[in-house]
Amino acid sequence: MNPSEEHDDVLKALPYAWRRVVLFADNMAQAKVADAIGRSPKQQLTWIGLAALPLLLPFGIPGIATSLGYLTFLLGLGYALGFGIPIPKSVGEKRLPPKAASVLKKLLMVFITRVAKHSKPRLFIMSHPRMRPLNGLVLAFAGLTMAAPVPFASFDNVLPAAAMVCITFGLRVRDGRLVLAGYVFTLLAALLVLLLWWGGYAVFLWVSKQPWASQWLGWLFS
Repeated sequence: MNPSEEHDDVLKALPYAWRRVVLFADNMAQAKVADAIGRSPKQQLTWIGLAALPLLLPFGIPGIATSLGYLTFLLGLGYALGFGIPIPKSVGEKRLPPKAASVLKKLLMVFITRVAKHSKPRLFIMSHPRMRPLNGLVLAFAGLTMAAPVPFASFDNVLPAAAMVCITFGLRVRDGRLVLAGYVFTLLAALLVLLLWWGGYAVFLWVSKQPWASQWLGWLFS
């Protein structure tokens, strides 16, 4: 069986909602950024989840997380308020590189084959329209935790990326437990950012009290 036939078999075995996510990824790989993101809040949510998938790995391209974090913040606010956010033309005219699109689709299939079999429509209160403002605000906050600068190099992007993936895909397939997991990941991401800043402040205070610190600074700026 060639890879194409195997991909089709996996796709046919997926629930309809998850197949829609895969088809969206196929279109995203071929379209311009503006067309892929779209103006529909639901379409923008799916785009966020797909864009965050590579950041689930404990490494990434520098700068991508910050840009995605700020964009998620804006799109999350738009979702909470019930309208799509227009994408700047300078960004919207770009296309996803073919190699990046191929990697994204592979990551998506790995994620879906592991998660979809455990996922099903449930806890409908979490995906109810009345929860839309709260879901959008939590997603926006997850974007802020990803964009926030931290004093130490760390894997701090993994938690907000997991939050984005769980919330957006959970809403898409109406799996309230997946959305709830996104809430937990958002809380953990916020706690991690606070912990890293507390640690950075503690290190700064300790260094500032050392006698060699003032001597080194004096030599540096002399």
